[in-house]
Amino acid sequence: MQNSKFEAYYRKQLPLDDEEWSKFMDTFREPLPSTFRIAGGRETAAVLTSVMEKTYIPHLSDVEFEGHLVPPPVPIPWYPKGLAWQLNVPKRVLRKSPEFKRFHSFLVFETEVGNITRQEAVSMLPPLFLDVQPHHLVLDMCAAPGSKTSQLLESLHSSQSLLESSVPPGLLVANDSDPKRTQLLIHQTARLPSPAFVVTNLDASIFPTLYLPRENTRDSESSGRKTRQSPLLFDRILCDVPCSGDGTIRKNVGIWKKWSPMDGNGIHPLQLRILQRAMRMLRQGGRIIYSTCSLNPVENEAVIAEALRTSPGFELVDVSDSLPALIRRPGLKHWFPSVSRDLQFFDSYEEYVASPPGGGGAVRLAQSHWPPTEEFNLDRCIRVYPHLQDTGGFFLAVLQHKQSRALPKLHTLNVRRYREGKRPAQDSADVPDVKKARRDDGEDDLMVPATEPPQSKSMRCLFVYFMSETDHPQGDQPTDPTPAETSKAAGDRVQRQEQEQTATGDSGFRENPFTFVSPDDPIIESCMQLSLASDFPTSNLLVRNPAGEPARSLYLTNDLVRAVFAANDYKRIRIISAGTKIFMRQEGGFGRNSEARQDNGAEKVPRFRLLSEGLSVVLPYVKPVSIIDTDVPTLRRLLEAYYPLLSAFDNTFRREVGDKPTGSHVVRFKAGDIEGASLSHDLVLPLWKSPSSLSLMLDKKAKSALSLRVFGEDITVVGRQAAATTTDKQGT
Repeated sequence: MQNSKFEAYYRKQLPLDDEEWSKFMDTFREPLPSTFRIAGGRETAAVLTSVMEKTYIPHLSDVEFEGHLVPPPVPIPWYPKGLAWQLNVPKRVLRKSPEFKRFHSFLVFETEVGNITRQEAVSMLPPLFLDVQPHHLVLDMCAAPGSKTSQLLESLHSSQSLLESSVPPGLLVANDSDPKRTQLLIHQTARLPSPAFVVTNLDASIFPTLYLPRENTRDSESSGRKTRQSPLLFDRILCDVPCSGDGTIRKNVGIWKKWSPMDGNGIHPLQLRILQRAMRMLRQGGRIIYSTCSLNPVENEAVIAEALRTSPGFELVDVSDSLPALIRRPGLKHWFPSVSRDLQFFDSYEEYVASPPGGGGAVRLAQSHWPPTEEFNLDRCIRVYPHLQDTGGFFLAVLQHKQSRALPKLHTLNVRRYREGKRPAQDSADVPDVKKARRDDGEDDLMVPATEPPQSKSMRCLFVYFMSETDHPQGDQPTDPTPAETSKAAGDRVQRQEQEQTATGDSGFRENPFTFVSPDDPIIESCMQLSLASDFPTSNLLVRNPAGEPARSLYLTNDLVRAVFAANDYKRIRIISAGTKIFMRQEGGFGRNSEARQDNGAEKVPRFRLLSEGLSVVLPYVKPVSIIDTDVPTLRRLLEAYYPLLSAFDNTFRREVGDKPTGSHVVRFKAGDIEGASLSHDLVLPLWKSPSSLSLMLDKKAKSALSLRVFGEDITVVGRQAAATTTDKQGT
């Protein structure tokens, strides 16, 4: 693991003495520990923390493997409430050690149900410093694969209790430019369902302006009036931008061979454009986190300095008092960009420009690659080095849009209306929508075809050099962007883009429409029969199919997400996913007599059931008298069989369930400790009742995770089969 240019370049950049430099490089050559965190926005957080501390840590503290003592998991010291853990164990130990195999199964099952997320330690930092609250409007500009997005969702839902509303008033828009990576993002966040969540597929550097209606959307829809709009500004924006990634060299060992000092130079313009775009979409008083997994100052401090120079309304925030257990280093104020692969340096941009032709390398650099002459408090940036706390390398900066009483607060006016149902007395002028341009071919990982081509060839280059909007809603506009390509190259790119768009008709966007269902629809009335209270937000239910009819699944959004759909064409902002699935059509399980009565119209049986992943959202609206209360032994019987007969349960539970109609119900298992099982808090789950049997409506992995958590072993059908298979193999 050697790269002489890597060492020479960073020896020149980083202010480390000889002893610390040796530790720095030695740690980079060691494997990266495994880390995971427990979802902090759920009631299970305290339970899982207790299970870790009381069950697994004691059993893993004295494990020997091949004659060596294996270290147990340890908490990450700077993560709040002890919810993040580090495990420095080789994979072969997890596969072969019985104690660690059991612990690994626990991690896998809890990860599947969203209670645990495996995530690199430094990757957990940006959401913590972003400080998201349930009422915030949040944008994650480069979100895939989604581990940081999951943290943001947890913060958005952080004020929940069992029966408290699980529909936060805020909004999280998670964006990624790669269509395939957006699907990975959706899969990752599906374990944390949220009605306040939207996924888009756009180029972050030219992310379009989103709008909100200026009046109540339901009023305008009922009256047929055209909805007036105002631009939506965000409270919090995460810019975890594409980077060279040399801080991940401990887990991506291929970087040792291919690393070049020019890697950061090429991606610097894209990083700057993404950050500048974020600054235009942030409200006054809002906060941006800019982060990379690179240690290169050209990708970090250089981007921050140029963004601050071109946007005087922003400042770096001093967060030295936050996460005090995190060992960090201040940002750099001086650095030396290399202008060639052979480590050629110039002390200043002026010296570089004055160098002989060909002496500065094939790629021309911009002034923003060099340190600024102004003072921007770059020491307030955060640098994390691997040897400090056995992590990867990371960079993070917290920027804030300074308050100004003289400027209108468009965001506050709009969001208040959707939280209080009031219309502001006066609205400011709309920000004009803009034309979009495609970036360099060298940045394909963030490339999305434009949906609106520039109006003339003479304007094409302008959209490459300048950000999306010609007027910033709050007056702070970058004035001297960094050129990234020649005018001819820019024109050629946009011309190719126009040809591609003409060929496909809609830039290849093929998502089904999002259709909000009328509250008077018979299907909605059928769903309301699932013991839902009258204040359930039926107007926020949507379906996703070409016909726009509730055929199989129903999704729920909050008021703010519905308002975004009302004011924005979902194709223009390329929405891939929105809301959370809460109802699913039930095809069977009614019994023959019920089916016959349904066909004859003699009995109306709801054809939809509550989904386990959406139950936390629906639970506050479920009528309390309809919830079936029971105990831990009942939970055991429901886990031990797929369809246990009613006769298998005790008389009290059998009588209560027997009085219920066939269909979907909610059951609450009361906390208690019985026969070695421990349930520390009430557990609410969906139940399907057939005429003679019951079924706990959880998938197999969720049942196994629940069984391990409560009973200390997998008592499910799948678990018993797996245990029997293991026993047979050991016997032979």
